[in-house]
Amino acid sequence: MLINNNIQMKKQVLCLMLTLPLVAFNNYDDKPELRHKETADLAKMLEAIPDGGATGEQQAWNLNWYLGPILRNCDSATDDWLEPTERILNMLADKMATGPDGYKGFIGPYIYKEKEHWCDVHVGDAILVEHLLHFAVIIHYNPELKGKYGKSADRFVLIAKRDLIEKWEKRGTFVVDGPFAGFREWNRFCKPEDIQGEWYVNDHARGQDAPFPSLPFNKALDMAYCMLQLYEITGEKTYKEKAEKIYNRFKAGLNPFQGGYTWNYWEPVDPADINIHSTRNERILSHWVGTHPYRDYQAGEIEKVVYAYNMGVTFTDADMRRFIHTNLKFMWNGDISKPEWENSNSKLPGYVKPPPSTDYPTTAGTYWSALSQFDTTILYLKNRNRHIPDEKSTGIVGFVRKYAPKAVVKEPAWMKGIDESAGQMSAIVIPSVVSACESTVILSKADAEMSPVEILVRPLKGGKPVSIAVQQMGKGIQLFFVWDGKINGKRKAGEYVVIWKYRGGERAYPVTLK
Repeated sequence: MLINNNIQMKKQVLCLMLTLPLVAFNNYDDKPELRHKETADLAKMLEAIPDGGATGEQQAWNLNWYLGPILRNCDSATDDWLEPTERILNMLADKMATGPDGYKGFIGPYIYKEKEHWCDVHVGDAILVEHLLHFAVIIHYNPELKGKYGKSADRFVLIAKRDLIEKWEKRGTFVVDGPFAGFREWNRFCKPEDIQGEWYVNDHARGQDAPFPSLPFNKALDMAYCMLQLYEITGEKTYKEKAEKIYNRFKAGLNPFQGGYTWNYWEPVDPADINIHSTRNERILSHWVGTHPYRDYQAGEIEKVVYAYNMGVTFTDADMRRFIHTNLKFMWNGDISKPEWENSNSKLPGYVKPPPSTDYPTTAGTYWSALSQFDTTILYLKNRNRHIPDEKSTGIVGFVRKYAPKAVVKEPAWMKGIDESAGQMSAIVIPSVVSACESTVILSKADAEMSPVEILVRPLKGGKPVSIAVQQMGKGIQLFFVWDGKINGKRKAGEYVVIWKYRGGERAYPVTLK
């Protein structure tokens, strides 16, 4: 059952929410001779790939670059865009190769280190399946088109169900931790010349001391986005519930600071992300923790967050206002005519603006275009170079959830009564659900000058916080405190809140002791 029965409203606003963050918008309405240039270009690219031939993550990013504007033009629901796009998307689906376990994927070279190993990866699948589902959503909300395009739309939905969500769950990569969830990278590969032979394990494809981590937030949110699209089309609540847990984990990692939010590119999802260094015999994380220096990562995450907000998942109006504050007060210089940008962590203690590099030539932030739904200034910044008359008043700005206007989303109980942080970058408990006789790890990190951080615990439903540790934190140090669940020498099953007090601020995270 759909969460919004106003189909006409959905048609009008669909194009605003099904965009992809890394692709520049192209509007060919005033250039008929260029209208189908990108569909033709993409068709040539796809024709050059044998059906079931090598694709892989890098090819997925390349194809994604073209598909974004094409699908946005399809939001007009006109045959002149839908017909060539249907053909292209079916060609794309034909390029999925069948792996050794029988599931299809975009299989090709592993791009991070050892390219002689081939595999499919979550993000390569998800960023392309997003487009298949985008097409299916358009057909879903235009019943008059189902006779012509319904067969393809049904095919795309089945691919998303089986060869994206089911596949990565069956492979054991979906991790649930109470109210939270995420995905882990997979350590299976195949030989290029034996793509349907067998998967083999390679735990060191990233390097000897870099075991496979859980997915960073941008990739996990790509998977969650596809889950929500499936829920929107099918009404099957299991997809929404799983997506919500992924979005909950992202929200738990947000650092509320000076009225805005900062957050890390990656944070651990389960205990497998905490390892013992092979020579130093000390705990390390399987990935670096910090704000990504390349601006498109957080811009893309905000796209997915706004979609979840509009679907009535996880995020409140207050969250959106914090994101707006971050974009306009932390990142922008306030100059409409000559806008300049910093990254979202620019107000944190210890911030150093990352210099341009070969990998990331444009490091500074940008306007988060998805927030133009809520804020006239961001709407203006988005439209200022698009030759739209009366730009500042273009569009309807407000906090109505477009796809779930009656949804009520409340702050989790464990976040109530918590002060803003003083810049603490990470505050996590892994796992958050702790089995009897087991311990959990409390992680802390900040880049300010060395200062004490006090860790306290109190019952979720209220009570006096009890101090369980005091550590010295600062200058990028990652702290690990192993907690056995005991408070004043006793362990009692129940729901609790772990609170960090650091430099006059607070962070919090929920814990359930079994």
